[in-house]
Order: sequence, then structure tokens, then C-alpha cells
Amino acid sequence: MSTSASAIGIGAQVFVRDASETERSPWPSEPSGIVFRSGGSALAGVWGAAGGGQWWWIEFDEPLLRSDGEGPFSTAQVLDKFLELAPPVWYPDSDDS
Repeated sequence: MSTSASAIGIGAQVFVRDASETERSPWPSEPSGIVFRSGGSALAGVWGAAGGGQWWWIEFDEPLLRSDGEGPFSTAQVLDKFLELAPPVWYPDSDDS
């Protein structure tokens, strides 16, 4: 299941899935990272070809290779259909002792 484009935004922590329902991702190791900007021109909107979707720039937690062996890459544009929001992490308040 892909994440809706409205749920993804700058600062979101994400996992990059190795495939969508219709195609393989170029990131087979399912890396994690953070969205640091929208892809392409924000004014024009950037929509992917097959099946549509928005592009987002992801800064990976560590550099990695694409499925074609190119890289390592520390950032990349990724279609939202390959993105999954990371679950929230809750830290107890230091006052909650």
C-alpha cells in the first residue's frame, strides 16, 4: 500500500519500498530517510509517468546503491508510490518520572 501524497511532506521520515503495486523501485534495500523538499518545480507540480504520483527528494540515512549498481547516493528523487511514512517515535517526558 502506498502512502497518499497528502500524507508526505517536508520533514517526514520515510521508508522507501522496494516495489509499488505495479512496478519495482530502483532502491531494493528499502532504505529509510527524510523528505527534504518536493521534486522538480513546486509551482508546476511534478507528476510521475506510469500511474502518476509526486516526486520527493529524500536524504537517505546512509548512502546506498540503486538496483542497477549505480551510486552510492546520499539523496535521490523518489515517487510517492514508493514511500511509506515511518511510524512515530514517542519519547517519555523527563517530567513523567
